[in-house]
Formats: sequence, structure tokens, C-alpha cells
Amino acid sequence: MSMFRPLARAVPFLVAALPLAAQSATQPVVKSMASPMLTVAGRQFRDLNRNGTLEPYEDWRLTSAARATDLIGRMTLEEKAGAAVHGSLSGGGANPMGGSTYDTVAATKAILTRNVNSMITRLSTTPAAFAEQNNTLQGIAERGRLGIPLTISTDPRNHFQASAGASVSASGFSQWPETLGLGALDDPTLVKRFATIIRQEYRAVGIQMALSPQADIGTEPRWARITGTFGEDPVHVGALVTAYTQGMQGSSTGLTRAGVATIVKHWVGYGASVDGLDGHNYYGRFARFPGGRFDDHVKPFLGAFAAGVVGVMPTYDILDGLSIDGTPVEPVGAGFNTQLLAGQLRGKYKFRGMVLSDWAITQDCANECMTGQPRQAPFQIAMPWGVESLTKAQRFAKGMNAGIDQFGGVDDGQPFVDAVRPRRSPSHA
Repeated sequence: MSMFRPLARAVPFLVAALPLAAQSATQPVVKSMASPMLTVAGRQFRDLNRNGTLEPYEDWRLTSAARATDLIGRMTLEEKAGAAVHGSLSGGGANPMGGSTYDTVAATKAILTRNVNSMITRLSTTPAAFAEQNNTLQGIAERGRLGIPLTISTDPRNHFQASAGASVSASGFSQWPETLGLGALDDPTLVKRFATIIRQEYRAVGIQMALSPQADIGTEPRWARITGTFGEDPVHVGALVTAYTQGMQGSSTGLTRAGVATIVKHWVGYGASVDGLDGHNYYGRFARFPGGRFDDHVKPFLGAFAAGVVGVMPTYDILDGLSIDGTPVEPVGAGFNTQLLAGQLRGKYKFRGMVLSDWAITQDCANECMTGQPRQAPFQIAMPWGVESLTKAQRFAKGMNAGIDQFGGVDDGQPFVDAVRPRRSPSHA
């Protein structure tokens, strides 16, 4: 199986989408944590690869697209594979899912040994301490061969409720009504202001990516994640999702240098979960659309697309019994579904941003995961719905060939490397 083309595709979406620098002739503030400085034509630059020469990807005067193109050409296959996964930062204390400090030993291995340059944070601490912790990680990343900055993402963390794996405590951040409460207010101007304030808070502590908002419509009141939606009306939800995207990214047309890359989720139909059960669970892996209302679940995403949203996260769910253009949809989770990603998202709706999978879709779902017997531990979570019988390498290949650019909850890109350049057996050494 050949994965080279989609693997290379993942890198420009990741790098070019993020605000590495704005094209400018004016000297910005340039600081280094681990790299030497270069002075060229009276201007300062970071020598990220430490070779004494100003390379195009180090030149803040160039466009992000030009810098990304140059950077991609310098990356090894292993470095590209590391860019195609989005890991999870571990806490350094008793709480590996959060806490107030990072496990810097584990982070160093992920960043410098496995070339991972995108990771989610779940820290809950004061803003000053948060910034210090994230600066430490950026210092580690700057020691890498090419000095590629770390993209640090977060789930929502500005509400009064927090649910492990879906949101984070608002410690030190402004607190606002739940997303559903903002939906009840039905005020796009307020939602844009809300997102603008969050953007400033995120950037102040070193967060560059928001794994939000939910564009799901809450058509099933028993569903546990309905509080993370803006409500059930696709038109009103769409207006608020658009306002959120504009406020978070800093403009109505795309990501600005001072913006936060926004990942709208979950493409598509997560809110139609059968009986209110959730797609994080084996028993809740199906979504259905009574009365053929699939298009209602698509509508809230369209404004985000028009606003230049950086990324889309597919749903875990299998869209049970759905046909599109007369063809039954393959009964696999959306992260593996060519019809939903290549056909609808990329094809029909012309989305050209990054597709980031939801967490752990390539993991094995063992008996504990499927039945809860024996008791499932927190780190036994997996959501490979519809592809349970495939190997991990086959899941990576199926997902990327369907349209995934980056796999969430994964901190090792070795399966990509093995797919492109299979390991030799001892007899061929």
C-alpha cells in the first residue's frame, strides 16, 4: 500500500495553515530559546537548523506558503510522519491527563525522538505558570534538527463545566456560559466577542489551536454532549459557528498572525447519535437521520468553511443506513469514510483545509473497550468503529487515503514510515 502522497499532503496543511510569520519588510521581535541568531541585511532571524545560513523557511519576510514549501523539502520521511500525528501532552504529577506541569521527559521523547510537532494540552494552572510550561516545550522543539515550533492545541476551557476528554477546567481563564447557553442567547456578535477574548487568552499562554467549536446540532436531548452545541436549529447554529470561527481566527476570511487555528467539529452527524448514546463508546457508535435530515447536520459547517476555518474534525460515528446520491455510505466511522471526506467535504463542499481525526481512532478496541468487562481503564479507550478487524497500519492507511491529514491522540508516526518504507527482516539486513 502506498501512502507517500497523502503523507506529504498532511504537512503543508499543518504548516502553511499556522501563523509561522506574516510577509513583512518590518523587523518583528525575534527571540531564540535554543537557536543561534543570524543578522542579514541589518535584520535578525533565527538560525533554526543551526547551519549559519538563512534558509527560506527561516525568513520571516517570505509568505507562510513559501516557507512551508521550503521546509517540506528539507524534512525526512520520519519528520513528515511526525507531522501527520497529533499527540497528547502528559501531566508531570499524579494526573497524567492534566495537572499543573508537563512530563517534560515524555514530551522530549515525543518531540525530539519521534518528531511530533502537534500536541494537545490539558493543563489546568495559572496563566503565568501555563505560559512558562509551554515556553519550556517550545525550547525543546527548537532543539530539533529543523527547529520546527510545536503547535499546542486545547479542548474548550472557558466554561463552568468540565468533562475529562472533552473540555478542561477554566482555571485562570475567563468563564462564560456553556456553549448551549450561548446558543440560547442567539447573539452572533456576543459569540464573536467571546471567541475574540478566548483567542487572546490562548495566545497569551502559548496555545495556537482550538479544537472547537462543535457545529453539531443537538437533535437528541438525551445525548451527553448536547451542552457543547449551540442548539438544534441548523441556521442559528451555523450563524454562531461562523461568528466563533471569525473571532477565534481573527478575521472573516481566514487565520491571521495573531489568530488561533480553529478546528470545527464533528463532520458530520455526531448530534444524531442513536438513543442519545455517545460515539466514544462501542455501544454508541451509530448515528441515524430520521426523515432524511442529513443535510441539516451539514448546514452549520458551511459558514465556517466560508470564513476560512483551518481544520475539520470528523465524527467517530458510523452513519447508519444513510445513502448519499443513491449510494449507501460505508459503515465505518467518518475518519475512515471516503464518501464523507473525499466525496462530500473535499469534493462537494470544496474544503481545502486540514482534516484532523478525533482521538484514538487507530487504537485497538479490546474486550474491555467493547463490553466494559473487565472494567475498562481510562487508557484503554479506542474508537476504530467499523474497522475493528484491521491492523493499526491498515487503519492509518484507510484513514489517510479517505482524507485524514493528521491523526489525533497519536504520538508516533512509525506506521506511516513502515507503510512507505517497510522494515527489513533480519534475513535481509
